[in-house]
Amino acid sequence: ILPRIKRKKPFIVTGQRGIGKSSVLRWAQEQYEGEKVHVSCRTAYGHMLKEIAKAQGLEGTSRMKLAELEKQIMKGPKVALFLDDLDRATPKLIGFLVAVDERWPVYMAGVEPFREELKRLLWGKQKIRLKPIVRESRTKLAELCVEQTGTTVPVSTLANQSRGIPGRTWAMARGEYVREDSERVEGEEINIAPVLLIFVAGIMALRYIGMGIGERDIYMLGGIGMGAAVFLRYFIFSLMRK
Repeated sequence: ILPRIKRKKPFIVTGQRGIGKSSVLRWAQEQYEGEKVHVSCRTAYGHMLKEIAKAQGLEGTSRMKLAELEKQIMKGPKVALFLDDLDRATPKLIGFLVAVDERWPVYMAGVEPFREELKRLLWGKQKIRLKPIVRESRTKLAELCVEQTGTTVPVSTLANQSRGIPGRTWAMARGEYVREDSERVEGEEINIAPVLLIFVAGIMALRYIGMGIGERDIYMLGGIGMGAAVFLRYFIFSLMRK
């Protein structure tokens, strides 16, 4: 990250929720030399424009309409934009960002997958994916959380149940609600795609074998299996979206 910041080469910080993308983006902003502004896609579009205009030194922006404010920003001095929560970007904001990206350096952070409309904005930018903290260092983070929060949660519990996700570790130490999702860290994924592919191929082969030898029962069994495979695929993808 640091070499790209020094050369003013834009990038995208990605990774699962709580991994530390926002903190890394803030750190990168501190290292950047020049005019800069940090904004989040979670904020209202109008408020974001005013923050950018403020960083440019523009005056009288509070009385401007959005269309006029956009024009003044585009005519104003160049600033580096550090954009957080890219996955929350609205279509209107995306249109503005595409125009800005052609003139200013834009550094971004967010959770994949991104909206289809963002592809143009992502072209040519290096993706830097943050990984969970390695097992050997999780205890060190847990000890730091205990020192700074005074939590009574055992260090071993913080280190093991956080799964190397800093945001999860701090939330547990503060006694905040931690969503128990099925998101796994790298090295713990279970890839069922090959198994599902073999299963579907076997069912299709069984169906055509039944057709070839004239066995109606085998043919019908293959058809039922293909229907079950389609249902299984729909069920799995529905769970993935949740």
